[in-house]
Amino acid sequence: MAIINGKAYDWSDVDVQMPGLNIEVQEISYDDELEKELVYGKGSRPRGYGTGNYKASGKISLLRDDYNDLVDYCNKKKIPFYKLFIDKIVVTYGAEGQPMRTDVIEKVTFAKRSGGGKQGDKSLTVDLDMVIVGQIISDGMKAI
Repeated sequence: MAIINGKAYDWSDVDVQMPGLNIEVQEISYDDELEKELVYGKGSRPRGYGTGNYKASGKISLLRDDYNDLVDYCNKKKIPFYKLFIDKIVVTYGAEGQPMRTDVIEKVTFAKRSGGGKQGDKSLTVDLDMVIVGQIISDGMKAI
């Protein structure tokens, strides 16, 4: 890992881009997995493994005004919120003096939205659970 002058990646080094949308994301998390299971033959030791389905999921958090911009985008395009389909979300990490890293989250739609507020909040956020129909590609390397 290249750490320049003690500086590691942090949130200020993250840029999230959604084509056609100009919103800032407060938080993004995503993960993927490929089911793997041991395969047995004669005896009690595995002979190998088999693979199953690939699955990816994620979540983003937006400030309420950025969420409102997303809703306005849907209204302008005459797309119901849960029918919105984003071809790709690009997450770029790039601290000064370090190599630029990119994760591409392909084919995203939203399955759940959560919002709210309470006394004393300094800002309001809306959390959106992502359904990732495609895959997560890190630095050009496909997951599957």
